[in-house]
Amino acid sequence: MRPALLGLSLAVALSSTVIVSPAFAQSGQRSLLQLGQRQYDELHYEEAVQTLSAAIIRAGNSRPDELRIYELLAYSYQALQRNDEAEGAWRLVLARDPARQVSQDVSPRVQQFFSRVRERWEAEGRPGVATAQPTTNTNGTQASPVAPPSEVRIEHRSPPQQQRGRAVALTATVVDPGSRVARLVLAYRHNNSGIFRRVDARGQGGGAFAVTLPGETVRPPLVEYYFEAVDATGIPVHARGDAFAPLRIAVPEPGGIPWWVWVGGSVLVAGAVTGIVVGVVASQGSQPATLNITVVGN
Repeated sequence: MRPALLGLSLAVALSSTVIVSPAFAQSGQRSLLQLGQRQYDELHYEEAVQTLSAAIIRAGNSRPDELRIYELLAYSYQALQRNDEAEGAWRLVLARDPARQVSQDVSPRVQQFFSRVRERWEAEGRPGVATAQPTTNTNGTQASPVAPPSEVRIEHRSPPQQQRGRAVALTATVVDPGSRVARLVLAYRHNNSGIFRRVDARGQGGGAFAVTLPGETVRPPLVEYYFEAVDATGIPVHARGDAFAPLRIAVPEPGGIPWWVWVGGSVLVAGAVTGIVVGVVASQGSQPATLNITVVGN
């Protein structure tokens, strides 16, 4: 068989290189915390919040890393004038390390904000600090550890695909035995680049939520999204997917090329194929990673 596209015959083997953002193909040396730190340093606060939120909901953070993530979230939220979330992040820092202080290198405005948060937190009896076995603060004093949080779970089934321009009705159920979750947020975007838009899901009672992906976002080749369960201050406590491992809905173009060929922003010319070989080359320095795809035809 001779596959053809636009009247041209294809060779037996076709190779292409697709550029992938380093944020989505990180080397082992680049953690989400490091990426979030760099985005904050470069004044990309929305990106920093997106990255750090993904970092904090993943298991395995060390205590110093966890504290730094919440601290960077607090700085980023305040830079975005999202003061409720900033205060929530600082309270989580203080619950884990009551002796924590902000760096003297930050602006007086940030220092004053933190001082007011600390005063309110102490006046309320230091909520979040448990009374069990003591741990050591950053200044060498003893503090009580944070009580283990109750498990939160988001149950959701992602639809495999949707027609172009048609809204997608999504449902999810939040299992929250400790009543930690105040809202369920849907974050979504077209394709696989850019900032995720955010919208609150509608509570249906009994932990059920519903939300709609708008039709104008549903365009080929795909839509990416994830759910975040957030507490009363907007800090994520659990997620289904995240900015670096989102859920995906394919949006096929009638007679077009499959969505997976488009990932990374480039398109492969493909006819009838019998196999696909994929290889990822990690990013080096400031250079983006590359995704090498070889399509073998009949």
